[in-house]
Order: sequence, then C-alpha cells, then structure tokens
Amino acid sequence: MTPGELVGKAQTVLGVIDVESLGVTLPHEHLLTDLRAYFVEPTEAGERKLAHEPVSLENLCWIRNHHQSNLDDLDLTDEHLITKEVMLYKLAGGNTIVEMSSIGLARDPLGLARIARATGLNVVMGSGYYVGLSHPPDLATMTDEEIAEGIVRDIMVGVGDTGVRAGMIGEIGCSIPLEEKERKVLRAGAIAQQRTGAPLNIHPSGTDDLVLEIVKILDDAGADLSRTVISHVDFFGFSRATLHKLADAGCYIEYDTFGHYHAGFMQIYFGRVIDLGSGVRRIDDIMQLIADGYLNQLLVSSDVCLKHVLVSYGGCGYANILQNVVPFMRYRGMSDEQIHTLMVENPKRLLAFSPVKS
Repeated sequence: MTPGELVGKAQTVLGVIDVESLGVTLPHEHLLTDLRAYFVEPTEAGERKLAHEPVSLENLCWIRNHHQSNLDDLDLTDEHLITKEVMLYKLAGGNTIVEMSSIGLARDPLGLARIARATGLNVVMGSGYYVGLSHPPDLATMTDEEIAEGIVRDIMVGVGDTGVRAGMIGEIGCSIPLEEKERKVLRAGAIAQQRTGAPLNIHPSGTDDLVLEIVKILDDAGADLSRTVISHVDFFGFSRATLHKLADAGCYIEYDTFGHYHAGFMQIYFGRVIDLGSGVRRIDDIMQLIADGYLNQLLVSSDVCLKHVLVSYGGCGYANILQNVVPFMRYRGMSDEQIHTLMVENPKRLLAFSPVKS
C-alpha cells in the first residue's frame, strides 16, 4: 500500500473503499476493548463487593455512577455480544463505525475484521497510543520518529502480522497534567499524518488551557488541523470560547458521549467533577455552533466503551443516535440537511485520506 493509493479513499479493516460507501457513520466508538487496567478499587467493603459482581439490574444504578469501579463493566471483549449489538445499529440505518481502541485499549484487529464480515458494516480501526497510564514501558525511551514509524506501518502494512490496516490515527490519549510521553505521541501522530494523509483523533486533556496547548503542539509538529478531531468536548465541558478557538484553528469538534448521560449523573475525572448533563443540552450546544457557522466541523457519536451502555445491559447501545437523538434533533429544529451533514458528510470528508506533501 502506498499513500497515493489511499487519496480520497477510506481504509477499513477489510480494505480500501470509496468514501461514498461510508453512509451514516459513528466516528468514535469502541467495539472490542478492555478497560480493566483503569479499574479503581472502592475503599468500602460493601462497594468492593459490587465492584466484583457481573453487571446486572440490581447493581446498574451504582455502576452508572461509579465508572471504572466495576471490573465486568470495563470488559468489552465478547465478540459475539458486540456483533449482536452493532447489528442493531445497522438495522437502524447505520453503515460505518470508527473503532478508536488504540494501543493501551486492547486493540483487536482480527476480531474487528470478523465483526465487519459478520455484520456487513464498514469498520475503521485506529492506531497510536492512549493515555500515559496505558503506555508500554519501552515507549519512554522511544523517539518521536520511532513512534511515528509504528503508526505508519499500522496504516500502510497492517498491525503486526495480521494484515489488518488502520484507517485513523487515534485516539491519541492525553491526561491532566499532560505527560511528556503524551506530548511525544502527539508529535509522532502529526508526523504519521504527514506521511500517510490519515485523519487524526485526539482524546484531550480535560481543561480549556490544556486542550489549546495540545492543538499548538500538533500545529508546531506539522499536523493538518483541518483533518484533526478533538473528542469528548461534551464530556469535558469546554467553554464556548474554547470551542470557537478549536474550530477556528480548523479542528473538528466531536460531541461523542450521547448515551452516557442519566438523570443527575456526574463523574469524577482526574479530580474534577464532570456533569454529563442531558442529550437535549448537547443538541442545543450543537445547534448553537451551527448558528455560529461551524456546521461542517461538527461530529456526533456515542463512545460506547462500557458494558452498561450496551442494550443487553440496559443501555442505549450503538443505535442510540439514530433511534433516539436524531428525532430530538428534528424536534429542536435541526433540519434534515444539517443532520445529514453531521452523520454522513462530515465523517466522509474526515475519513478520506488526503494527498501526502512531498
């Protein structure tokens, strides 16, 4: 595979396809992933018992309000279960899923290929490294160039000896504070983007000043910000002024935690209280950004990465946006043309590989 062969195309786990075949796309999801490395053991005896129980109706409320504290909830490795779950998305009218489990999230290229074959969905796989907590020990001594070479190989040759190629750089993970290793991976992601023409997705540090610093690091390293996604802007609650700065720099702004909200639901993340709010608030924020002129830089997804978000365990699943969110978008006054831009046109533009500058 050469960069020239990818220009204007999207690369799925089953091969290169025309971007017109992408259709309705969820640009930030997880199909096969293992988050148990991020398990936080509760301190109280009663909660420790809950932490080691399977997800069930009896403990669902506790799990929803204690992300990272139930081992079973953090385990999304059942291929048959996920195949059943994503079929609900296909039956609702979905065509493509971008799977963002980079290194550190138990990426499974062959498993993703099997799911794609079983469902007929387009599955695009990510490459790169997640947050510093998950980095392999040898990454600390690797250079920017060495990290970039590995990402380029994932895209041009395939992951290991699987032959399954990535079609996205990311999600590149960033913490609070931003670690030096993470800065290195950001720079490497920018280098790999220059060499492949691939899109780039960032899991940002969750403060306004740090997300802007991340964008500067990428820009200084030569990233194409017009093909760079800043994820989780709804989760982290960046200010409207910061969102404008991100968009004005050229970045895509991704509202990707639809389906994670519940009445009164909050979460502590790196010592900060995160109010996930409601889907209506997200829709209103998106519509305000559309009114501000940023329609072509907005993406929506669900970031399914926990068992309790699946339909089989009482959640809304991968079909949530099509089945539940889109009707509310229309009710709040969003036009079908605007919804089509969010769900089809913007992901299509993002996933098409760009020419590599000589």
